[in-house]
Amino acid sequence: MNWSALRLLRADPPAATALAVAVAGGLAALVLGTVYARWWAAPLFSAPLLMTALVFRRYAAVRATYRQTVRALARATEVAGYTPEGHAQRVAALARATGRVLRVRGHRLTALEYAALLHDIGQLSLFEPLPDGATVALPAARRRAIAALGATVAREAGAGEAIAHTVELQAEPYREQPLAARIVRTANAYADLAPPHRPCAQRALSALEREAGTEYDPEVVRALAQIVSRGAVA
Repeated sequence: MNWSALRLLRADPPAATALAVAVAGGLAALVLGTVYARWWAAPLFSAPLLMTALVFRRYAAVRATYRQTVRALARATEVAGYTPEGHAQRVAALARATGRVLRVRGHRLTALEYAALLHDIGQLSLFEPLPDGATVALPAARRRAIAALGATVAREAGAGEAIAHTVELQAEPYREQPLAARIVRTANAYADLAPPHRPCAQRALSALEREAGTEYDPEVVRALAQIVSRGAVA
């Protein structure tokens, strides 16, 4: 069984529904054809199922390529020396775990993860890298400019409007952000405040909690603290 293909379907409910309908229709035709026609009719009625399988394999390959493209693009800031090694992946892991606590599911959870992977791509526009690639302490106007440029890159790369929109809004006041942008901003702030080479989880969480309700969504901060405290993501 192709487990990776099944995971792709779980991340894309509309595609899963379409596939289920196609398979059900194909099976019904096959059963009716076998019962009411001769045995030689089975291969003929199997054709829709075979075509469905081929289309699905193609769909899974395209989705896998898209995922690899997003991950490769996310590494651009690391390769160029703008962000620390593994930063984008860490923020994506934090955002995905936080999203699960907040009941983000399916394709929305995948879009959240991809937006988190691309959250720093706008730093490629900077003349010089920021210390540790951290944007948490930058003035709001500068964070918005980096986020806007990042959204432009995401759109040009074909990441999708939902992902680009989250990247763009990550620097806005949290009350003006959709949930995905609130999660990305909080996850990135935690990663900036507690980098792997200076592990200080409690200090970082305390800083976020002090600004919960002003800079960060209190519910998101609580969810992040929950996954960090239980060691789900460092």
